[in-house]
Amino acid sequence: MDTQKSLRRHIFEVIEIGAGGHLIGRTFDIFMVLLILLNICAVAIETVESIGAAYATAFLYFEVFSLIIFVIEYLLRIWTAVEYQPDDSEHSDGKFRLNFIFSPLMIVDFIAIAPTILFSFAGFDFRFLRVFRFLRLFKLMRYSPALSSLASVFYEERRALIATLIIMLGLALFASSIMYYLERAVQPEAFGNIPSALWWAFATLTTVGYGDVVPLTAVGKIVGAMIMILGIGVYALPIGIIASGFANEIHRRDFVIRWGLVANLPLFQGLDASLINTIAKKLRSQISEYGKLIAYEGENADKLYLIVSGRVRRHDKDGEFVLDKGAFFGAKSLMARSTFQANYIASSKVQLLILEASDFHHILNHYPGLKERIESKYAEDSQPEFGQMEVDDLEQ
Repeated sequence: MDTQKSLRRHIFEVIEIGAGGHLIGRTFDIFMVLLILLNICAVAIETVESIGAAYATAFLYFEVFSLIIFVIEYLLRIWTAVEYQPDDSEHSDGKFRLNFIFSPLMIVDFIAIAPTILFSFAGFDFRFLRVFRFLRLFKLMRYSPALSSLASVFYEERRALIATLIIMLGLALFASSIMYYLERAVQPEAFGNIPSALWWAFATLTTVGYGDVVPLTAVGKIVGAMIMILGIGVYALPIGIIASGFANEIHRRDFVIRWGLVANLPLFQGLDASLINTIAKKLRSQISEYGKLIAYEGENADKLYLIVSGRVRRHDKDGEFVLDKGAFFGAKSLMARSTFQANYIASSKVQLLILEASDFHHILNHYPGLKERIESKYAEDSQPEFGQMEVDDLEQ
């Protein structure tokens, strides 16, 4: 039983944690993304008659292979789903898995494989299934945070989007009704009834303007011009709602990640949440590759550097020291409004959080407790220009 749980946990880490976990997880994610993209390309290329006829068997084998992979993935996700369940959960494994099957991403996975399986057994022409295979594109939502964010935006803004949809449909019905009474005598084939006039209304309001149906009367042209102007404003509403919601979702996601990084840094651990919130808003992220000079001796100290991951080598006349994850440097020079007293070089790939000098002084002026914490830490550490803050393996 323990062996089964260990295997289940290992598979869970590969297919669910994925790129956030180990190398096998990242490889799995890349493989699945490539397989999905190749499926979409295969559906399109197969419609070219010369290629489809010449490689029909290869396309069939590839479809069967892809379907097997997707089915295995789907079943493994159901089997390992209980790893999400907390130890004190009151639900049985079976009930938890049943609830998991109806989660949004699992529904997308099911839609990606179910039509092909069902219609194949029902005896449909296999070529008819091409359109359903395009649904596999939605599986990318599982591997793309941006696509997941977009889906969240649609859900969060659903009330506003439904309201704009009602307005758009109402305006289209109003426009088609007006044009029906104005143009039906001149163009009975195009405006003989309101449903027929709806085609013109939608083409005009969306600014597509196919030109196959146009008003001929003077009043009809005037009304048509007014409808065009209204369409520009009304039909732009859902685009603005989605764009604004998507930008807010991305910023919110980035801020949550940055807030977590700040809260876990030893320098800021235990601080008031409002102070951490203030600091997180001011910080920006920077990646420095191995060997890059981050700051040099004699340079005007205009930034505080916090090491999120990786190592930085500090070199001055007294020797070299290694600053590990959680350390910071530049604060003492900033408080003295002087220059850096050493060279700081990335000794591995380093992720840094940077606080500009103006923001640093502003925060210290409003939160003197943080200034005292930094000063006390310098008093504890033997090195003058960096704070170790509970960091292990400081090497000379």
